[in-house]
Amino acid sequence: MKRLVLRTILPALLAIGLFSGVVFFSFLPSLNRAVMDQKRLMIRELTESSWNILARFEAEERAGRLTLQEAQIAAVEQVRSLHYGQEGKDYFWINDMAPRMIVHPYRPDLEGMDLSRFADPHGKLIFVEMAEVVKRDGAGYVNYMWQWKDDPDRVVPKLSYVKGFPPWGWIIGTGVYIDDVDAEMAAVTGRLQTAALLILTIVSLLMAVLLRTSFQAERGRLRTAAALRGSEEKYRSLVESAGESIFMSIGGEELFANASMLRMVGYTREEFATLDVADLVRATATELESGRRSWQTVMDGVTAPTRYETELIDHDGQTIRVMITLSRIVVQKRVGFMAVVTRLAKPRELDLMTSETADDLAAANRRMGTMASLMMSHGAEAIQVSRMLSANADAAVRKGVELAVGELGPPPLPFEVMLMGSLGRAEVSLLADQDHAIIYPDPQDGKAVVQEYFLGLGKRLSDILNAAGYPYCPGGIMSGEPRCCQSISDWRQTFSGWIHTLEAEDLLQAKIFFDFRGSLGEMNLTGELWDHLRIEIARQPRFLHLLARSVLQYEPPLKMFGGFALEEHEGDRATFDVKGVLAQIVDHVRLRALQHGIIVTGTLDRLEALSAGNHLHTETISETADAYRFLMDLRMQHQARRILDRLEPDNRIDPETLDAEARKRLKNIFSNLKAMQAALDHEFKGV
Repeated sequence: MKRLVLRTILPALLAIGLFSGVVFFSFLPSLNRAVMDQKRLMIRELTESSWNILARFEAEERAGRLTLQEAQIAAVEQVRSLHYGQEGKDYFWINDMAPRMIVHPYRPDLEGMDLSRFADPHGKLIFVEMAEVVKRDGAGYVNYMWQWKDDPDRVVPKLSYVKGFPPWGWIIGTGVYIDDVDAEMAAVTGRLQTAALLILTIVSLLMAVLLRTSFQAERGRLRTAAALRGSEEKYRSLVESAGESIFMSIGGEELFANASMLRMVGYTREEFATLDVADLVRATATELESGRRSWQTVMDGVTAPTRYETELIDHDGQTIRVMITLSRIVVQKRVGFMAVVTRLAKPRELDLMTSETADDLAAANRRMGTMASLMMSHGAEAIQVSRMLSANADAAVRKGVELAVGELGPPPLPFEVMLMGSLGRAEVSLLADQDHAIIYPDPQDGKAVVQEYFLGLGKRLSDILNAAGYPYCPGGIMSGEPRCCQSISDWRQTFSGWIHTLEAEDLLQAKIFFDFRGSLGEMNLTGELWDHLRIEIARQPRFLHLLARSVLQYEPPLKMFGGFALEEHEGDRATFDVKGVLAQIVDHVRLRALQHGIIVTGTLDRLEALSAGNHLHTETISETADAYRFLMDLRMQHQARRILDRLEPDNRIDPETLDAEARKRLKNIFSNLKAMQAALDHEFKGV
């Protein structure tokens, strides 16, 4: 009996005590800080959105459509009517730098009053401090005591975010009541106390199954360990048997090469380790001219993975013509490089390779996934690998067009192939399908014949790309489909229809097609289409509102109390869709780019353009870019592991496979996404 108490009941009671201590002395304080941080982010984003109202009316004034007085009156009335929160009692106010109150929904008695001596019950000169914050930093947070919403008899602590509007010398702000946060935490504490009592009630039932559960868990652990060992063996086998030859160096240490590389150059592993890269790889003309070798540039992070032809010098001093793909890798915070080497044909054999076929293209592209996976497994950054995969996809499209034209004959008109979706954004992952379309000038005559040729070209291009490892698009977004193969006038009409009809399907098409860019680079048809798109969006501002509502339909996979909201897939595998989370960032950034007439398509490029135009808060842009990079790393690493384990790559992430720091980072990203949604919902409210 004593042994039973020691092995079951006593550990359970200790666990309950530990649980209570962790909850009330660690979890709740951490949750309180997290809730407060989210409130701070929320009021900052809400103030930024409301600041845009002033900017819009000021733009109307500068354009001469309103006088200064008319613009300011209109802005004041709109800000006065803005309310949010569960009861609709949270509000915004405006004062100037004097400071003098411009508008306050619940204190009209202050409007027009000099506030330079207005103090809270603790003597803080509230509005003077706000003006000082704006003068010093342009925007910031201020703590003080204020009446609770519309109740003048209740004065409570409040935290506000204020931002200056220099053109008019105004300050706009909103705030959150600390009592509201305390009330939320009190409710959480009550629920946790109830849960603790419930756990104590059923603990006796858990004792009966504890030993059995422990036994089953141990068996599961042994199976998992065996599977892990098997996975490691498969990985080692794959690396050693890879068709490509690989050599690498980490932190400036000795060179390492796989067996294939050693066979190519005739060195033993020990001999190869003593080599310098300059003794192995002959410098190209570009490297000699710049005085800097490619692997040094890649290690410094100056470029994405670099692919180029050069020569190796083998053990006997003979040269070997090769193609090298270089990527930057980081292992345990040590920077290095990895080189994937492909031997090229001898000069006299090159004539046999000039007439490439679709099969040649497929063979050349077949191992790209494995190459990229090896780069990821050795610490390459996901953004760099994605750019390499995107460049490879561009090259595959151009070669596919060349082969298709060779089969069908010259085109009746010049044309361009538009890439869309992840291809259009140059954000290709290890799991990418086709998204492309054809655009050509308006034919003077023979429209049906022209359309027939380009449809045939698009169909052949889709077949070539599918054979090369880019599967057909399940949604049929391929240039062999009539809706994806049109003249410039028809494309203008299609885009206008989506923007002005405003159906749910049109919004879905906008998300896919509005990342378009040209892949051949021979015509400016895509530039003309972008010009048309910007004009149409300006004519129909409601389109952006509806597009914003569609973006808000996605809910980040985070539960109310901070846990992951997972879905069951593949038996007992509880996961979340990392592609869906990334899509939320991509959709939000696309919306902002369309809102401000930005025509670049990459997510990070769009954020850079938004930053250059001062369209979003610097901190918001930085947080969004960091979240995007982290999620891309997570996605590509997961896909690379599955490919190296000879499994189908997917986008399903199990948080339990991540370390504690990564899980914490994920929760922060999901929380920030919710705050970003709240600001978006406020800005585009009522549509």
